[in-house]
Amino acid sequence: MNPFSFKKYFIAFILSSLSLQIPSILGSETDQFLALGKDIKDSKHIINKILKLKLEKAVKKANSKKMSCYKLTEFFGKEVSFGKPILLDVPLRNNPGMDQIPRYNSNRELFYEDSIFYGIRRFDFGNGDNRYLSPTFNVAGVRLGGDKISHITYIGFTYYKAFHFFFERYKKDLPITAARKKAIEKAINFGIFQEQTITGLNLSSAGTFSYADMEANYQGLRLFYGICEGKYPNLKKEEGKWVIKTYIDISSFITPELDESYNPNYFRPSFWKKIKPNMKKYCNSESLEKLNKIKKSYAKFKKKSFSYLYLAEKIRKKELKDPKPFTLESICQKK
Repeated sequence: MNPFSFKKYFIAFILSSLSLQIPSILGSETDQFLALGKDIKDSKHIINKILKLKLEKAVKKANSKKMSCYKLTEFFGKEVSFGKPILLDVPLRNNPGMDQIPRYNSNRELFYEDSIFYGIRRFDFGNGDNRYLSPTFNVAGVRLGGDKISHITYIGFTYYKAFHFFFERYKKDLPITAARKKAIEKAINFGIFQEQTITGLNLSSAGTFSYADMEANYQGLRLFYGICEGKYPNLKKEEGKWVIKTYIDISSFITPELDESYNPNYFRPSFWKKIKPNMKKYCNSESLEKLNKIKKSYAKFKKKSFSYLYLAEKIRKKELKDPKPFTLESICQKK
């Protein structure tokens, strides 16, 4: 493929991927501080049950259509995002089985008035749902926003597509390990582009660069890659048929970096001007102790992801904004 046609093909791929992300653009913010000190039951079993159904459906479809690994994964990606039951933010928050803060069936608009995002106005795209808070769930011991599951299962799928696009090209000229690493970096860079434009710092959406979203996107790439690729794939081909060896466990893709009270956002100055006073109300010993208790519970997670380290290096080089000034500890010290 000559350079010109390669560029045209990649631009078409980018536009196609972005066109699939309209629902995530309309997503809500998550205020993890609202959940401080409140017990939330683990909901990983609900997510795992849906993933099990989707994987079984994908295998059945793939075997009937003689799909390749990539086509099978592509079908699975569309199923988790569009085929009911859907693993996206709004359907999950409307699932009474998902324990959450704000609680299911509560008036979320009232919680908005108590949140750190109070005072920030957004475009209303019809039903005002983007003004409501996405709830905080507990998944495998990590407190995360419902939107993080969407990022794993939805935008993580576009990461996988970006990775696959570049890997197929790099492996022609590079050793497999080097080609894989470079393709992963390209996928993360694609996520940075999204977060700096459409889904993040854009004034009409979030006004933030969410490092927790970036972590979720990368974990989604890991999830999709592991379905039938990698060292220990969920599926293997035996006698020409795809066979499930292990079911997907969402716990394998959950890290403390998905918790925005632990892994803070960078906020656009105009947004931070309104958010900072709202966060200062947590500058008391009780709130700080509760937050510290949550962070101590994350000590069992020993390793940082490739994406986290990659972004940390970009922060060190000042290629990305440092989120440290936006931690509660930093705010309270400067009170």
